[in-house]
Parts: sequence; structure tokens; C-alpha cells
Amino acid sequence: MLHTPARSGLEQGAFTVEAPVVTSVGRALVADWEELALAASEPNSYCEHWFINAALRHLRGDEVVRLAQVRDHVGMLIGILPLTSAPQFGRLRIANTSNWNHLQNYCGGPLVRAGYETSFWTALLDLLDGSEWADNFLSLRLIYADGPVRRGLEEAASMEQRPIHIAQSYERAILATEVSSDAYIERTIRPKKRKELRRQAKRLGELGTVSFEHLAADGPVEEWCDQYLELEAAGWKGEGGTALAVDAASEQFFREIITSAHKLGRVDFLRLLLDGRPIAMLVNLRSPPSVWSYKITYDESFARYSPGVLIELETIGQVLNDPEIERADSCAKPDHSMINSLWGERQMIEHVVVALNGPARKSAYFLCRSVDRLGATLRRVRNKNHD
Repeated sequence: MLHTPARSGLEQGAFTVEAPVVTSVGRALVADWEELALAASEPNSYCEHWFINAALRHLRGDEVVRLAQVRDHVGMLIGILPLTSAPQFGRLRIANTSNWNHLQNYCGGPLVRAGYETSFWTALLDLLDGSEWADNFLSLRLIYADGPVRRGLEEAASMEQRPIHIAQSYERAILATEVSSDAYIERTIRPKKRKELRRQAKRLGELGTVSFEHLAADGPVEEWCDQYLELEAAGWKGEGGTALAVDAASEQFFREIITSAHKLGRVDFLRLLLDGRPIAMLVNLRSPPSVWSYKITYDESFARYSPGVLIELETIGQVLNDPEIERADSCAKPDHSMINSLWGERQMIEHVVVALNGPARKSAYFLCRSVDRLGATLRRVRNKNHD
């Protein structure tokens, strides 16, 4: 392990950092990781032990994944982040060290103990500088643009005069407000849209008894997983081969994270029922004070009644009435018309690239940065010509 002195006046003592190759999460680490998640300045369900362990077991394939861990002088875990080696950067075949992002991961930030953000990044970057396995530069995708973790990275890079740039950024919908759900819906959703949703809900109610149900702490989680997988596979995702049940590894991953999260109180599972039959289901991962949208599906034979939108409206009420929750991240694409019409706030998401020390590494970094900037310039010119 590499020993790194603290670089902040608030953070005293030496830090140790290691990044062993992992294929699962060892039991000895679980308690420390769980405690870290509760103390993190930016919670992230996608970086909790139960999520990462299931991903390592079912989604890793032939990737080599390292689990970077930083501890203070008494051994307290202050930060954790899975890393892998990416063979290229954009269209350039230049290998780089990246946070591990598989197809089921929608938030790539590390878990870092509040107050230790700068020391975490300083220790991690120093480890990468001195490791032969670390490729060229650090590439961090799906990172929140604001907040203490991002500021800690900026400070760590600045102290060492380490170049850093944003390769990509975009906004995605979030839900963050203190108003009531009724007031929020009235403020955020256009009157014409609200009227149409009321009409659809009324027409759906004419077909039978409509109800919403939340999976209870002692509820039958396996049964709910079965229903979700079956409903999703029957729709366009099943036809397109992207439904979870189409791939055995993805199905096993889903079942494992939902079961684990349910035991820990880390999942909100909701279904919309018509005469007791699920016609829409939604999964949110929770780590108070935040929740993250994970999966949603609906019965396409009822598409004219917008069951997916109706269950999202119910979710707005659940989130805003939950005393433990302050914000919800949609984890959606920036051009997602449905969620963008329902959730009024936005979160900037970045792909951040950080230089590592060494002549060859610096050359690779500056080459990629130059290509990024050229591409951004060409896009601006093209957009200007289209206006």
C-alpha cells in the first residue's frame, strides 16, 4: 500500500491506499463499506457494497476490476471506488484508467467520507502515478458536476498542478423541492398535460379497480422480481433483446441487488395494479437523503392510459412525502421527454479526465484533451450553421 500524507489542514495524519483486483466483495470489507455509505458526503446506491458485489459476480465478464480503497491513519475507510482499464478514449485507441461503468450503472461517483474528499483524491491519484498497471490518465464518467466530491477532485488536482478537463457534460432531470407534491405537479407539469393525465387515469379506472402498492419490508420480494421481469420481457425491451430476463447474467444481477437492497431497506419497489394485476412497476434505489431511479416497465397493451407516467406521478408524491429523502435522481438521458416533463430540476453530469504524472502519460492526456476540444469546436460551428 502507498502511504500518502494528508494535504488538507482539516485532515490530519497519514493515509493508506490500495487497489487490489477483485471478483467479489469480501465479508471483512462489508461492515466498513456500510459504515462509509452512511457517512458519505454524497450517497450513491450504485457504489454501495451490495450493488458492486452483484455487478462483480454477474456483469464483470473478462474485465479486470480493481477496488480502490483509502484509509486514514487508524484504518478507517474514507473512500472507495471501483476502477478498470478502458482500451480506448472515444475513437482514440489510448488506454486509460476509468471508474468501472457497466450497463446497469447510472451514477459513477465514489463513496467518500464527508470532510475527506480532497485527501481521498490525492491518495488515489498518487497511487495511480506510482502504479505500472495504471493507464495514461484517469477517466471518470457519470460524475456529479457540483458537490463536495467534485470540489475535492478539483482541489487535489490544483494542489499538485495536475491538469484536469471536462470531456463531456449534460443535464438530467432530478426532483429536489420542499413544496408539496400537489403544488409541485401543478407548478412543473403543463396544464394541458395535467388535464390529459387526469383523463387517462379516469378512463383506466373505468376498466376496473386501480391501486398502487409499495413492497413492504416483509413483502414477497421474489414474487415482485418475477412480475417485473415478466412484464418487461413482454414489451419492446423483450422484442429488442434488452430486457433483463433475456440475459441470464442480467436477470441474476437484478434479482440479487433487489433482494439485498430489500433486506437493507435500500429499495423502493412500486407497482400499479388493475384489478390486482400489475400493469406498471418501478424500482428506485435509496440511500437517504437521496434516491435513484433504476428501472421502470409497463404493460404496453394499456399504453393509451400512460401507466408509466401514472406510476411516475405516484412516485413524486412518495418522494416528496418521505421525511428521509431530499432529492431524487432520474438517471435518465438528457433528452428523455417523459421524465423531463414531470421533474423540473436538473443535475449537471460530467465526464472528467485527470492527468497522471509521467512524460508518456502526460502526452496521452494532452492528445485526448486536444481531440476533445477540437470536437467541441466543430460541434459549436455545426450547431451555429444549423441555426
